[in-house]
Amino acid sequence: MPFDIRTDLRVQYFDPGTVSYVSIEADTFEVNIERGIDVEQNVFARPKVGICEVKLSKKSLYDLLNATGPAYKSNYLFRVQYKNAGGSWLSIFEGIIQNFEMQYNSDSKRLDITITANDLMKVGLNTNIASFPINAGSRSYKNVMSQLATAINGVDSRFVMTQAGSTGASTFQRIDNPIDTNSGDLFARFMDAELGWLWVDKNNNIKYMTRADVTALQGTAWDSLFTTTVSNVHSTAATHVCMDYMNLSYKSDDIANIVRVVNPMTGTKATVTNSTSVTNFGRQLGEFEVDFDNAASGGTNYNAWATEVSNAATPRRLSGVSVPVILDSGEVSAIAASDIGTVLQVEFASTGFTTMQEVTIISGMNHNITADHWECNVSLWEGV
Repeated sequence: MPFDIRTDLRVQYFDPGTVSYVSIEADTFEVNIERGIDVEQNVFARPKVGICEVKLSKKSLYDLLNATGPAYKSNYLFRVQYKNAGGSWLSIFEGIIQNFEMQYNSDSKRLDITITANDLMKVGLNTNIASFPINAGSRSYKNVMSQLATAINGVDSRFVMTQAGSTGASTFQRIDNPIDTNSGDLFARFMDAELGWLWVDKNNNIKYMTRADVTALQGTAWDSLFTTTVSNVHSTAATHVCMDYMNLSYKSDDIANIVRVVNPMTGTKATVTNSTSVTNFGRQLGEFEVDFDNAASGGTNYNAWATEVSNAATPRRLSGVSVPVILDSGEVSAIAASDIGTVLQVEFASTGFTTMQEVTIISGMNHNITADHWECNVSLWEGV
């Protein structure tokens, strides 16, 4: 059956009284969702707090006039779901209600309500850790990430983190014991050393990748039978999504082909040059301070870290695509089921030219849903 936003999209909160999700009834909905990672200096993957804003309009004034307020409350679990062609309900956002506000519109005689929710990265980046000992026997990237997740879980039991991949860590933290430290600062320290990723998926699960996990995704080859391909070539297939626009940048300012990395403890510097990139694009110096144990057995040293960054020195970036989620057939396309940390194929063809076919990693998913249209802006970044 064709997708109908009136019946095939639902906004729900979790009622602790009935121990179940309850749909919020409204006459109209507008949904804006922004999730993913930010990129700093074209090198560091910075996790960000996912946010969902739902605007709804109701004839009923119950939420405004009820003595105890609406049934949904701040800190309640919250989700936005759609019904796929098979009749299953799938989430595009799950999180926790942060705020809500109401306005009575005298012209329409309706109650306008705005609900704002955040995903669990808000907890992950804003928890105070009283003490975080990094010991000699368990200080690889995977271990310290797991230990930090356990520390956050001790403050808020909803925070649970898993690895999206299975490869080993590249870096080891130095023996240390930060006191009264923000969890977001610790995550940034570990991720910068590893060049790893950290994000929340659409089901509010916290995930991370090692450098090797990212590298494995980067090695994905183009496949005509791939699950989802975004293209300017029209097709009715649910896995073949037509784009509205594509962002392809060519910025030499985004690269560092002479990479100088500093050990903040000793001041020692390691410098690596990508001579091919310098010849092709000009000299672009990047200086970075990265904190990890340079001498730990099996751990990457500063020279290897600088090599990773310099090897990625190409100014050409496919940074994003925008696609309508509802196909001409009325079905929801496969892009709605895509998520951060997975690969996406992008194709662009024009008669007389070589077809561009690229595979890159999804770093952000932004949904904008109104009664008339559902657009998804997909951010793309391959990492280092």
